[in-house]
Amino acid sequence: MYEYCDLKWGSITALGFLLLLIGIAALLFPRSAIGLIVIFTAVVILVLAGILIAEGLFMEGGGISKWVIGGIGAAGVLISLFAFLYPEWVIFTAGVLIGVFLIIFGCVMMFAAATIIFDFFVRSIVAFSSFLAIVLGVYFIFVPKSSLEIFTLAVGTFLILFGIVRIIYGVRLRSWQKTCPSSYLERR
Repeated sequence: MYEYCDLKWGSITALGFLLLLIGIAALLFPRSAIGLIVIFTAVVILVLAGILIAEGLFMEGGGISKWVIGGIGAAGVLISLFAFLYPEWVIFTAGVLIGVFLIIFGCVMMFAAATIIFDFFVRSIVAFSSFLAIVLGVYFIFVPKSSLEIFTLAVGTFLILFGIVRIIYGVRLRSWQKTCPSSYLERR
């Protein structure tokens, strides 16, 4: 009944401000945001590859050969180094993969609109949005570099909206917590 009394309004509001700032930065500097995404991707691949190599070196027992695990880790190191040296490769690959995902998602949702959904209005909205996803996916495949910029702008817009919602929620939560009964607060 008084679950909102347990939430930390300060951290919720601070996260909202952080998301808002990241979203604004992504909208104002989409190329820099894409560069950060590429670097982050390469670092993540490198860390995961290092973990696989370490597991391969110290692995005992049966199952998958430690050389296979180590080999996958070594391939990951090569991919991450390639991503550091040729960042446009990561941008191209990400654009194509997002495009393929949008086409598959659009086709699945189009199938759902045709077979599962019975309400005409909902079916129309799902079919239209599915068609839009397919068209956007085809665009992402044929123009992967600019598609990642569009994706970054969309994510930046989402982060701005989500950050504003979190800030408003944190401020409202603070005022709600002033109404928490003292008997509830003492039990914590």
